[in-house]
Amino acid sequence: MNAIKTIFLKEIKIEFRNKQMINNYLLLSVMIIASFRFAFSIIDFSLLLIASPIIWITFFFSGMFSLSPTYKRELEEGTCEGLLLAPISNSSIYFGKFLSNFLVILLLELFSLLIFFVFFSIATPDLVALFILIIIGTIGFAALGNIISAISSNLSQSEVMLPVLLVPILLFTIVISAISATSKIFEGAHLFDVMQEVRFILMFDVVFLAIGYLLIDYILGD
Repeated sequence: MNAIKTIFLKEIKIEFRNKQMINNYLLLSVMIIASFRFAFSIIDFSLLLIASPIIWITFFFSGMFSLSPTYKRELEEGTCEGLLLAPISNSSIYFGKFLSNFLVILLLELFSLLIFFVFFSIATPDLVALFILIIIGTIGFAALGNIISAISSNLSQSEVMLPVLLVPILLFTIVISAISATSKIFEGAHLFDVMQEVRFILMFDVVFLAIGYLLIDYILGD
């Protein structure tokens, strides 16, 4: 646990000291939400039908900015070998980076959600249910994104390969279920009403975390 905590604090300190990725996330989030707002302002369209896809599209594509450099910067700055030679397990590296990515992405998602409510005049849903859904969705996003970031860091054009590998898997698992549950919440449903989607997302959270734990030794060993 001490090793995980150390990696976590290191990653958090780097993220908030070098605000390039955070600034990119915030800028892209505002641009995506604003683009949808102006696009649908000239169309007679129910906001409830498009609210959840806009939110999760913003979370998904903006979040990849913060996942991309997670392992790549270790290679570029020459700290990867030192990290691997440290008396800690590779799984500690994975979980430390996972927790830092989860926290950073979650905070940025909450900012994006605030921007969404600023741009779109829509009734406030059950915020507790919405926040729980965002949290469990972000766990799966960060878990899978972390392991794919480690895989793509060893490939040429890793910034391109990350979304290529991540989008097909995450889109047809967590994102579709999260959009469905979020739509119901915006229509007035509560957490109990979306338990089927919640259980489905939690199942993939466990699967993705297990995959990361089982594969990280092989990936970092290469």
